[in-house]
Amino acid sequence: MFFKQFKVEGIGCLSYLIGCPASGEAVVVDPKRDIEDYIEIAQENGMVIKSIIETHVHADHISGAQELASKTGAKIFIGGDPDIKYSHIKIRENDKLEFGNVLLSFLETPGHTPYSISILVTDKSRSDKPEMVLTGDLLFVGSIGRPDLAGKEILEEQVKNLYTSLQKIISLPDYLEVYPAHGEGSLCGSGISGKSSSTIGFEKATNKILNLSFEDFRKEITSSFPHRPKNFTHIINTNKEGAKLLKELPKLKHFYVNEIKSFIETGGVIIDLRDATSFGGAHIPGSINIGLTDKSPTWLGTTVEPDKKIMLVANSFEDINKALTLFRRVGYDNIVGYSIGINSWILAGEDTGFLPQISIHSLKHVLEKYGNHNVIDVRSEDEWNSGHIKEALHIPLEKLIDSEINLGVEDHISVICGSGYRSNIAASVLKTRGYKNVYSVIGGMTAWKRKFEVVY
Repeated sequence: MFFKQFKVEGIGCLSYLIGCPASGEAVVVDPKRDIEDYIEIAQENGMVIKSIIETHVHADHISGAQELASKTGAKIFIGGDPDIKYSHIKIRENDKLEFGNVLLSFLETPGHTPYSISILVTDKSRSDKPEMVLTGDLLFVGSIGRPDLAGKEILEEQVKNLYTSLQKIISLPDYLEVYPAHGEGSLCGSGISGKSSSTIGFEKATNKILNLSFEDFRKEITSSFPHRPKNFTHIINTNKEGAKLLKELPKLKHFYVNEIKSFIETGGVIIDLRDATSFGGAHIPGSINIGLTDKSPTWLGTTVEPDKKIMLVANSFEDINKALTLFRRVGYDNIVGYSIGINSWILAGEDTGFLPQISIHSLKHVLEKYGNHNVIDVRSEDEWNSGHIKEALHIPLEKLIDSEINLGVEDHISVICGSGYRSNIAASVLKTRGYKNVYSVIGGMTAWKRKFEVVY
């Protein structure tokens, strides 16, 4: 049996290629939207992808099922969700899919979504017993899937389903290897381990939530949920409808100065992918700075509605193409234009924005000299509790983006995070709202803690 795990860094998506080289057939489970590597690896190992399996309707990334099916002719299998609009084969409890030496047996395991499934994988060339279970978003390494994404109206039912499904999974043999659909970085669960596989026995021994009574489980699981980005509902709906093929999406166009101005006037959003210092020195007014990293899709999903038309600014066309792949993975299909740097904007005599980058030493001096200077800490609750500046106001980034702050547009505001990345996102958003005297603290609390006192 051939088995390979694929990981999308940043958003923590895990997908799988399972095949039998002897029979020349393979299946892909939970594919990402850019699917070339599945096809290449299958071909390199003498296999053709005949089937695509979705463990559930994903909320955090656009499925690659449509893309992969269009290229390979593979059939799509998914749990019995009646809202699925595209052609597929429904999976039920105890259904099986067999090819060559591979046997896949399906379990209905609702809870993360109402129609989630898990997959027992058997290599018949070795044994008639399964050796692994693909748990989708039910059981993660060190955590479990969140039950709230399907909606508040069925949350209680989902919590019960989640508990029951977890009991079903942990009743399987301890030796079974566990391969989930997400790892570290995913917002489909909290506290997920950086390790991308485990065993049933180890999870039972170390994952405390698996050993709670239902009432304690319910209390624990509903006490708080991870942040739900703006694009999650859009992704769910897109995955139920069936995502557009990449070749059907708008062609990316280089925008000249007059086109940029027209784009801004018609409500387009400019995402500047450059580093914080470059953006701070000069940028097109109204731009939002989301520096290009593997986590950029998560912060875009937190910051911008997915139906907005987007223009990208970057230092190179290579960065533009990378961002295009990253952002399309999470449902941003209206990326229509780009600019390499902003020199053409500057040389045309257009005004530029400025976001001062101040050091922790400058901030310390300002706080000692000016009693009315505001510091906004945009880190998470756990980060805030690990130590913060005495004078700081805590407004997590997602809350700052979703609501107004109680400060005047003329007030002086320094924004701080862990390193200076999120503070630039937050500060650039505040600038778009008309706040005139905004600063971003380079080095963030990582640097501050090394030199100055914090409070808890």
